Amino acid sequence: MSEENVSNDPNKKRTRKKRKNFLANAKKYAKKGQMGRGTKIPEELYQYFVGILDAMKQGIEDKEERHALVNNVLERTKGEEHNVVGNQLGCRVIELLLPFASAEDLERFMEVLSPDLRKLCADNFTSHVVETLLRVACERATEHLQTGDDTTSDTEEEVPKKKVKKEPKKESKYEKDHIQKCHEFTIKISKYALNNLEEFVWDQYANHILRSALKCLSGITLLPGEKPKVNIFKQTVNDGKGIPPHTTKMTYKTVPDEFKAIVKDFVTRLSAWPQFKDLPYQNITSGLLQVMLYAIKNVDKNATKDLLRKLLDESFAPEDWVGNGDDDKKDVKDGDCEGNMNQGSLPPVFDSEAAVRLLEAALFVSKKKTYTQIYARCFINRLGQLASMPMLNYTVQRLIDNCDVKEEFEPMFEELSDKLGALLACGNTGVLVALAKACLRLKAKQAQYLNSLEAALKCTTPEHQKYFSVLCLRLLPADRVDLTTLDKEYFINVHGSVILQCILDFQRPAKAVNSLLELTTDQLMIVFCDAKGCHVADALCKGQYVGVKARDKLIWRLKVCAVF
Repeated sequence: MSEENVSNDPNKKRTRKKRKNFLANAKKYAKKGQMGRGTKIPEELYQYFVGILDAMKQGIEDKEERHALVNNVLERTKGEEHNVVGNQLGCRVIELLLPFASAEDLERFMEVLSPDLRKLCADNFTSHVVETLLRVACERATEHLQTGDDTTSDTEEEVPKKKVKKEPKKESKYEKDHIQKCHEFTIKISKYALNNLEEFVWDQYANHILRSALKCLSGITLLPGEKPKVNIFKQTVNDGKGIPPHTTKMTYKTVPDEFKAIVKDFVTRLSAWPQFKDLPYQNITSGLLQVMLYAIKNVDKNATKDLLRKLLDESFAPEDWVGNGDDDKKDVKDGDCEGNMNQGSLPPVFDSEAAVRLLEAALFVSKKKTYTQIYARCFINRLGQLASMPMLNYTVQRLIDNCDVKEEFEPMFEELSDKLGALLACGNTGVLVALAKACLRLKAKQAQYLNSLEAALKCTTPEHQKYFSVLCLRLLPADRVDLTTLDKEYFINVHGSVILQCILDFQRPAKAVNSLLELTTDQLMIVFCDAKGCHVADALCKGQYVGVKARDKLIWRLKVCAVF
């Protein structure tokens, strides 16, 4: 990191490209006399859809009003379904309304669009409607199968437990006939996609229908890192946080065995392709394989293992690949980044970002034995090199996040422990977060992590040790921080805050606790009043190994600032 990679100025924010406003663009097209892209629809209908989008954007809280709006809009599309879904604006409106459609309206769209699936799946507008139809049909077909607990398949071979009384299945709000039609439509679309696999894989729009089919058939709710889509009606999603980046859990819905069998067929067909080994190296096919890995994980453990083994043997690190043998001799010094790295010793998977993302998905779904094989073939003796590279440090984070065996984590830590200074210099601080979380999760190497971090922050001397917590929050070494201005507002690194929170939950957090309590009241208030620093106060008060006296001391220190 250069002097404060992210500036010390708290008001300086990363500029983001302004997102295009779909509704504003639609109005602009109408003024020019252009009724959107795609198929032509009458101007009156186009203006009607603009008004509907406007009303939806304002938010319709009343359920009866929302129900009436959905019914009225879908009624207007009768006889014009193909024209409407082929138009940019019409497609958007229908896509938003279908999840709220009545059984009759949903069945009408299924019936009207089914004969032209080949053309619709490859179109840049109608393909979105087909995806939404598939998703809504699958939700309605499986809604009655869900209980209070969603099933997860991330656990290792489960230990037999005492039988727990399951919550009763949900009562469906739809008639059996509608549920059966949704079930049949889900299977029809999925099998159609499977039968046209060779063509759909390479089409940028149809490829996403393959992905949606796999997600629906396997019961995937959200992919790792994926956020739930909130409908424009401003209806809140139940647990609207999505899945955070550092997670090793996924939740699946209950789906019928008939759905799972089709997922197996997808895997069997695709893995039998002669060009399978090249699929991880293209973005479009890598994305499909990632979804396939998450899908098969919930369907068949043996098929998951076979697919991972095939990827490892044929694509990630093929048997005929030979490195130059000097991986363990490479040393990453402070300040060394990708410019000085020789990639000749790295397996082929690390040459392509698309393949690297697939490797991360493989780490996520792999069980102990397969995980060990991936680690041994792709990562061992290369972690220092990989962790210092802009793209590949994220893969090292995923490797550490998914490590569940203490004995396996220890050599990883040893390989990286003397590279923390270089990682700070490169700005790849996410690796430090992953290490801290793993030390906490596996209860291993906690003291060594503290010592290595102290050395990287250059605060091992007695006069600097009291500033450990501040340097950790800023993730800057002592010689790059003005220690006389800690009572003035400064930038707190979000990774630094997370690391300090982990350290406060270590079995021996005294070093971090003492360094916080040695700060003056004004200096503490700067930390605790910051959006990222305030969580440190929570960790200090909740830490199971933080002493009562330390908490009392904190309260007395802050008492003077309290307003009653």
